[in-house]
Amino acid sequence: MKKNLKEQARTFAASRMSNLLRIPNNWKTRSLILAAVVTLFRLLIIGYAGPGDSESYYWTWSRHLDWSYYDHPPMVAYLIRLSTAIGGDGMFWTRLPSGIIFAGICCFVFFIARDLFDEETGFWALLILNLVPMISVAAMQIVPDVPAAFFWFLFVYLVVRILKDDKELLWYPAGAVIGLGLLSKYMILPLVPVTLLMLAWHGEYRKHLKRPHIYLGGVLGLFFFSPVLIWNFINDFPSFRFHLVERHQNLRHFEPGHIAEFLGGQALYVSPLLWFGFLYVVYRCGRSLFVEKDLRFAALFWYSAVPLAFFYFISMWTKESEPHWTAFGYLTAIIAWAAFFVQSKERWRKYAFASLSFSLLLIVVFYIHFFFTILPIKPKFDIVNELFGWDAVATQSEEMLNDFPAKNQKFLMAHHWVMCSQLTYATQNRLPVYCVNDKTDQFDFFPDNRPPEGGDFVFIADNRFKNPPEKYYDFDKREPPREIKINRNGKRIRTFYLYKVYGYIGKRQ
Repeated sequence: MKKNLKEQARTFAASRMSNLLRIPNNWKTRSLILAAVVTLFRLLIIGYAGPGDSESYYWTWSRHLDWSYYDHPPMVAYLIRLSTAIGGDGMFWTRLPSGIIFAGICCFVFFIARDLFDEETGFWALLILNLVPMISVAAMQIVPDVPAAFFWFLFVYLVVRILKDDKELLWYPAGAVIGLGLLSKYMILPLVPVTLLMLAWHGEYRKHLKRPHIYLGGVLGLFFFSPVLIWNFINDFPSFRFHLVERHQNLRHFEPGHIAEFLGGQALYVSPLLWFGFLYVVYRCGRSLFVEKDLRFAALFWYSAVPLAFFYFISMWTKESEPHWTAFGYLTAIIAWAAFFVQSKERWRKYAFASLSFSLLLIVVFYIHFFFTILPIKPKFDIVNELFGWDAVATQSEEMLNDFPAKNQKFLMAHHWVMCSQLTYATQNRLPVYCVNDKTDQFDFFPDNRPPEGGDFVFIADNRFKNPPEKYYDFDKREPPREIKINRNGKRIRTFYLYKVYGYIGKRQ
């Protein structure tokens, strides 16, 4: 009898353990677990290293809150200021908004896929989203693209609800979302003409263009976007001129070398197999919509194909382009890929598994390199190196400033916004940092943006921006540079050069 009881107990315990370890059959639960795991992983490591160059730039903005900024709208600065006001200026709190917002992105990806197809599609869409290298890395940073992507998906979700359930009053929150998205990044703007084009193209949706709600929603969007308009009006529209005119003044015809460089950048940022897969998915999406008349693919096609075509054209035309410009065009294609994966034949599923496996390998290699420096990349071109060494620079710079005569004004100086931003963050905005150069950047719009004549300063250069101070400024004298050599895992990754400079006169003409 006792033996039977013991066997029953073992059987029961084994059954319970098996149930605990078993992957749940509910796709919603699986999706929740996946989103929770990737969010927790990011939260665990976001405070490990210092800011990237752009992140330090945005942190500097957050010390000077304004209606908008030269390079981008203000959302990223507001998020950093809010988070750091709660927890302090460490990198965990600086990057925390991205971790939280990306969890929201995961939610809306699942909601869109579920509402258009089913919960299984939602799970695979979440998995693909987190296995795109460009997106996976961006989710670790506090950059304008993350809140912009959140509002992009939120807008698509609202449009899907409007078209599917005929809920016209949702055009008002949709308009507000466009305005908030434009407070994050100007690349949200294509959503407006693409939406109008989609509604005009499909007879089933044209009724929305004949009613006032969509236009009043647009007015609401303008209201939320108004801080950017106000700032540009006050400052003679510098941000609009930069993005729409100045950076494109040297446009050239298509050049084979630049086209190859751009396409190579796409393959690298997205991963080669995923990139080819996305292009095929956009084609399949269009076929499903226009040939098979499956309106579930309407939003997925229009919000992917048109932005991709636009950004590909612009990016191949100008050398000012960056690989991530096209990122928003891939977003709804992620959901379409998941739909085809669930519905398609074995051949496509094999390609999808191969693509995702290779992409996962790339991401794992990147994170290993992040911690252990395993890739044979020249230090000057390794973006991971941006994150290290500035704490030593801050300590040495402050010591050198203290060595100057007490009677003179003292400050820090660099010639590029990257160096100035990292200096500002590294010194936690305790010391004056000036950024005088020939190119316009946000430092030109901060108050007290010109160094005092006659003052003494420490000029910081490194192996990327290596020119000495006499290349840019007139002054009385300088001392030989003090070198700070930064090593990671026994490898030299960068060298800083700190110059003590006396008697600043002005910018060299």
